[in-house]
Amino acid sequence: MVLGVNAAAGLAQRQLGVHIDPFKAYNFFVEVEGILVGGFSSVEGLESRTEVKTVRQGGVNDTEYKLPGQMTYSDIVLKAGITALDPMWLWYQSTLQGQIKRKNGSIYILDDSGLPSVWWDFFNAWPISWQGPSLDAGQNMIATQSFTLAHEGIKKSLASVAYSAAKGIL
Repeated sequence: MVLGVNAAAGLAQRQLGVHIDPFKAYNFFVEVEGILVGGFSSVEGLESRTEVKTVRQGGVNDTEYKLPGQMTYSDIVLKAGITALDPMWLWYQSTLQGQIKRKNGSIYILDDSGLPSVWWDFFNAWPISWQGPSLDAGQNMIATQSFTLAHEGIKKSLASVAYSAAKGIL
C-alpha cells in the first residue's frame, strides 16, 4: 500500500506523536552578523521572484516556451519599537555617513518551545531607509520605527531543513 505525503504525515503524527503544525507568525527574531538586533514587531519582504522569458519559434503559432530569467529579491522591512539601545540605528547611521557596511543575517521562526525551527539567511544587506515613529499625544501606542534593508539574496537555511529532518518532520 502506498500512502501520499499528507496521509503519511497524518499517520506519523498519530503513531509517533510528531506534530507538523504550522509555525506561528508572531514568534520570531532577527539577527545580523550573529547579534540579536532587536525585538521586531514585524518583518516584511521575504520574497524572491524569477523573471520568466517567453520565446516563440517562427512558424509555430500554438506554442510558446517559458525560460527562467533574472532572480530578484524584495527589500526586507523590519519594524520595531524604539529603545535606548538601537544597533539598527547605528548601522543606518554609518550608511548616512557614506560608509556602507554590508552584513549577513537571519530571520528565525521559533517553535512552541522557543527554539529556532525555520529560518532564512539574507546576504550582503545594508540599510537603505529609515522611517521614524508617528507621534500623537492622544494615543498610548508604542513608538515604532522601520528599517528597510537592500540585500543580494535570501535562502532558506540548510540547517533549518536538517532541524526539520531531525525532528522527524521530513
